[in-house]
Amino acid sequence: MKSLVSTLAIGLVCWSVAAQAQRTPPPMSEMAREPFQVFDNLYFAGTGEVASYVISTSDGLILIDTLYGGPYTPYLVENMRQLGLDIADVRYVLILQGHWDHYMGARELQDEYIPDAQFGAAEEDWQMIEADLGEQAPRLDFVIEEGDSLTLGDTTLHFEITPGHTPGTTSIRMAVFDGGTRHEAYFHGGPALRTDDPAVIAEFLADLERIKQIPDIEVQIINHFDIHASSADNLFERAERLANRQPGEPHPWVAPEDFHDWLDEMIADTQERLAAAQ
Repeated sequence: MKSLVSTLAIGLVCWSVAAQAQRTPPPMSEMAREPFQVFDNLYFAGTGEVASYVISTSDGLILIDTLYGGPYTPYLVENMRQLGLDIADVRYVLILQGHWDHYMGARELQDEYIPDAQFGAAEEDWQMIEADLGEQAPRLDFVIEEGDSLTLGDTTLHFEITPGHTPGTTSIRMAVFDGGTRHEAYFHGGPALRTDDPAVIAEFLADLERIKQIPDIEVQIINHFDIHASSADNLFERAERLANRQPGEPHPWVAPEDFHDWLDEMIADTQERLAAAQ
């Protein structure tokens, strides 16, 4: 289904080596945020720029993305502790894209905190990580492929490979719960298009159009605070609304119209990008 991935991987692995070789994590004074519970089974433990989420299940925890590494690894662990979550209960770690702000904490988590957890990513993005880190790359325990699913206890995640931001960007369909009420959620692992290749742009566009047709999606989960429709709140504005939510008021994340408005804006922008690239 994702026939263009290998070609894109070559260029983006080169980008990985060149652009990620020198980087410094942003200062904690600017990035630190209070963690918060989003749904019954979903928690935000990230920074002011990039998210890390924890999914709670009946048989342990699933961690999504591992932040910048360095001081942000104990920061992530402490954020989980503040939420009443124990890093030792993490059974799976999912890395959704091969950019360093999403994977740099993985090796330290493996070495010092959760050596028995299973770490997974798409093959193409793992190639980016290995090209970047060499012998310091974390261990890969399983490869995520198009159409795969992961079940832990009472929770199943469904994976889609959605290239364009990186060659193996991984997106997730899952259920979230608000006071026991189920809502269908979509988590796009990398919605910022980073290529001028018309074929890849066309595939990215087709993915967006396909996602728009998935029935019953009510919740958009985002991995950077500012991924949202132009008319909608950002992640932390929603979090403030959630913290001040009164009994009977709707959950700020349950907003299917915002999700579809965002998709419409993304589709229009990508159509322009494609026309300019051809």
